[in-house]
Amino acid sequence: MQQLINKDDMKFIANKNATRSLIVLSIVLSISGCSVSTDYDKKVGAESATAVELQMGVYDTHSLEAYVQQIGARLVSHIDNPQFEFQFKILDDPNPNAFALPGGYIFISRGLLGLVNNEDELACVMAHEIIHVTERHSVKQMRSNVLPSIVEIPGNIVGGVINEDLGNLINAPITTGNSLLMAGYSRSHESDADRLGIQLAAKAGYDPLAMNTILSRLNAAVELKTEHKTKRSYFDSHPYTADRVADVTEESKDLTVANIAPIHKDFVSQVEGLLIGENPGKGLFKDHTFLQPEMKFVIEFPDKWKKVNYSTVVATIDSSEDAAVVLTLATNEFSAQQHAQRFKNDLKRRYSVDLNVDEDALDWGQSIYSVTLTNKDKKGTSYMTRGWVNLGIDTYQIVTISTEEKKTLVDASAHSFRPMTDDELASFTQLQLAVVETKQNETLAELAQEHHNQGSLEFLALMNALDETQKLSQDKKVKVIIEVPFQQ
Repeated sequence: MQQLINKDDMKFIANKNATRSLIVLSIVLSISGCSVSTDYDKKVGAESATAVELQMGVYDTHSLEAYVQQIGARLVSHIDNPQFEFQFKILDDPNPNAFALPGGYIFISRGLLGLVNNEDELACVMAHEIIHVTERHSVKQMRSNVLPSIVEIPGNIVGGVINEDLGNLINAPITTGNSLLMAGYSRSHESDADRLGIQLAAKAGYDPLAMNTILSRLNAAVELKTEHKTKRSYFDSHPYTADRVADVTEESKDLTVANIAPIHKDFVSQVEGLLIGENPGKGLFKDHTFLQPEMKFVIEFPDKWKKVNYSTVVATIDSSEDAAVVLTLATNEFSAQQHAQRFKNDLKRRYSVDLNVDEDALDWGQSIYSVTLTNKDKKGTSYMTRGWVNLGIDTYQIVTISTEEKKTLVDASAHSFRPMTDDELASFTQLQLAVVETKQNETLAELAQEHHNQGSLEFLALMNALDETQKLSQDKKVKVIIEVPFQQ
């Protein structure tokens, strides 16, 4: 959790997410009978891009952002009569991934950038994604009933007034909609994106065969990381097959590559300092304890619950989905006490429900101010508590929902919120790429040991397109993964 949003922003997002399924359904019902304006692509793409950026976060702290945008602009300049204004962004995602949204939104993960070894490879991936947009593959795929999954947590475990707030405050930030955003394309769509993508790359001065090298490396990386239970990768939405490589090879024979110099001849040096693995700045779970070094807070969540950590929210949900603890950042316009009082007044005005604002002192000197709504039905009693607490200049909102049996557990979690200690902050490190030069005839294993490379020798070789056993030449630039103190 890094750049959290306030309650009103969350409600706005929730309202858009809540209607997305109806919008997509209406399109599915009509798309087979008539053509859909490109205005639809722009609308759904913009909404989906906002959701992606809020949930996954944009990686904009590295000079690679401008570089990616330069490559994208070059590729787009070679499209005949472009219908969309393209945007290119790097996602703060450690897994190798790339995808396109309707309307011209192209996302490249920092995990993919760590595997790329030259500008041609990156350009081919980006050209492939651009073609998905220009050919409107996402919209066409809706004919195959590609509908977004809107709700991942039941919004009705408490009724009445609670139901509305629960949907706004919990369902929206935790939903993904990835069925639409990264829907698996048909084989013909992938073939078109490969064929037209390498044509576009060649027009822009890039080697079309670089598509094969990055496809093969990505596939090998996915196979390697699968052993570590990687849940998402580029090939979730772009299935790799040997046939695709063969088709790219055949198509490339008839292409002429424009004589245009790369933006950077030395690509590897451009990824110096690239963050690898999980981003500590978003906060990390250590067992059931969540620590946020940028905001300098700690909270204990119930043990063994499902964990959610997006850029807008951190939460845990019981496996039975009848209890949850959700932490977000509230607007600093009001203090914690004022937030609670405003919520109380809003309930009274809108629903004629008059509830108390409870103040509970916390061990570290602040208080949590909360309002609890109760619902009783034949299944038993359930609760939603919205609490606010001040830490430094920020105000945090903690929402708990639970049954009678789990109320003590979620209350204890909410009351565990506290400032991070100096020792806890000092314990944070991060992994990043360093670019080093090789010595004549040294092995990759020797280089890894010399530079304290983090990770396996197999992945080091893969990342650099090298053989584990080969003797290295003098002054070759190689990427290694190093551990450094956390940098805010």
